[in-house]
Amino acid sequence: MRIDSQNTIPNDRFSKQAVGNKASELFSNAMKNSQSKLQNDSLNHLMARVGAQGEKLANQRTFENLVSYKQAVKQFITETVRGGLYLSDEQSHSPGGSMKPQQIIKVIDEKLIEIQDQVLNNEEDGIGTLDLVGEIKGLLINLYM
Repeated sequence: MRIDSQNTIPNDRFSKQAVGNKASELFSNAMKNSQSKLQNDSLNHLMARVGAQGEKLANQRTFENLVSYKQAVKQFITETVRGGLYLSDEQSHSPGGSMKPQQIIKVIDEKLIEIQDQVLNNEEDGIGTLDLVGEIKGLLINLYM
């Protein structure tokens, strides 16, 4: 019995699929990198806004400045969550012992309430407000790092 060396399966079909898959993968990676860069730029812009509003609130403890600061913090948290930080128990395990995102957001909320109480009670302690603004900024940085 004689076996001839015949190519019964065309090899060009497989190589086109491999090239197509690789090109698709490269395009997908480029899109992910671009999207990640845009999100980081957006978060950096929002963090700068939170910082500016926090300084404004620390200098002038008015209700309007408080509302602007709280809106900036809320927008930052919303953008962080929308960008892929899902707050479910199964996805937020932190093996290094750091705080879970839910805990960070809860602490941020508590600090915002403290600032609100200080502003509404017309407390003259600007340093206390500045400390709370600094704590919130640190928690926000911890949230998206």
